[in-house]
Amino acid sequence: MRRLLRGFGVLVLAIVVVLGVTALVARVSDGPIGAFVGGPLENGTRHAEGLADWSVYRGVDAIDMQLVDPARSRKVWILIDDDGRLYIPSGFVKSLPFWKHWPHEAAADGRAVVRIEGALYPVQLVRVDDPRLLERLGRQLSAKYDLPTASGPPDPEEFWLFRVDSRNES
Repeated sequence: MRRLLRGFGVLVLAIVVVLGVTALVARVSDGPIGAFVGGPLENGTRHAEGLADWSVYRGVDAIDMQLVDPARSRKVWILIDDDGRLYIPSGFVKSLPFWKHWPHEAAADGRAVVRIEGALYPVQLVRVDDPRLLERLGRQLSAKYDLPTASGPPDPEEFWLFRVDSRNES
């Protein structure tokens, strides 16, 4: 029994070490590694400004997004509405405050860079608070990512939505 417990302890320690090393490597990498937050987005074709119509990326499920301050990147889901506007949703903002720092940082300073299929675009993230738009895009999010559909509008404290506007690199 003692050997079994020691073996289990070694296994748990090895998993913790691998996760810790991966998290450290991701922080200095060009972009996120899986679910681990990454460093600044560097590689890709750099554009001077974002797009007015993002519909060319309609089939894309997730992108890399980096806030300008702090310069950390993460993988995020996206939604593109009928007018070609790009949105980045964030759920569990209130219930996972220790995990979800970026929405608050984006609300304070929305300057960001997104990388989609190897192209880097400077953008401005603008928090959306229109309940009808939140409900419509919340349903679209549920359908796109096969999530349970909530009845009624989403809780605006838990579900935040950012519209991605064009921004010049200057």
